[in-house]
Amino acid sequence: MNRRALLLIAGAVICGLIAILLVNQYITKQEKEIFKGMALTEIVAVSQDVEAGTKISRDILTTKQVPEKYVHANAISPEDMDFIVGQTLNFPLKKGDPILFTDIGEERIRMRMGRLAGKVMKGERALSISVDSVTGVSGLLAPNDHVDILGTFRNQETGEEATLTLLQNITVLATGSVMSGEEQTQRSYATVTLQVTLQESELLVFAQERGRLTLLLRNPEDMETNKDIPKVTFSNIMKTEYRKEIQKQRDRIEIIKRGKSVQGGE
Repeated sequence: MNRRALLLIAGAVICGLIAILLVNQYITKQEKEIFKGMALTEIVAVSQDVEAGTKISRDILTTKQVPEKYVHANAISPEDMDFIVGQTLNFPLKKGDPILFTDIGEERIRMRMGRLAGKVMKGERALSISVDSVTGVSGLLAPNDHVDILGTFRNQETGEEATLTLLQNITVLATGSVMSGEEQTQRSYATVTLQVTLQESELLVFAQERGRLTLLLRNPEDMETNKDIPKVTFSNIMKTEYRKEIQKQRDRIEIIKRGKSVQGGE
């Protein structure tokens, strides 16, 4: 084998090794991005439903693991559990809700946090959107609930309508004028106030001007968000295969709920 051939082979091998190295670096970077903030951390929560004014005792406290990206800035770590025992809750909490430092404290803190501005997380905003009995979940929403938001829009050129998921896992701050910690004496409300980022607020304001928003109520323990959800159009729902796939996913959910291992329809 001549020198030229050896150089070509050596060059090819080196290029191959460099390509493998670059691919591995790219994969590692993507994995870090995907799992960024998903490491679990432990925070303090309540083990039962508690009312505002409750004196905190150890028997109503528990811990739960939450992905770092979902941990509130005022969440309490297990190391600080002794500090909050004996203090008074400013707001009612549901079983499993994390206790925040802003949920406890003296009367001056309670009065400050009682205003809507005191309930908005730092870096986020309160935005009210219009709802009716259908888009607002029949008046059954309550402060601290989490919702997904769908938008339905009409293409001005084709006239075709489409529905797509705009935002997921958004916190409800108020229904009408009722905020967390206040008794909800009426079911009807014409607005829902949401906690959103500035960019999310731009999206919602624009979307409500151009289409129709619908809220979907989430289970309080469900914090997962779905990626790459396709929009739904008239042509989609007219396709048999599309409807079959939707039903197949529903069957899987029912199987999980019932603890069965068979496939849906068997």
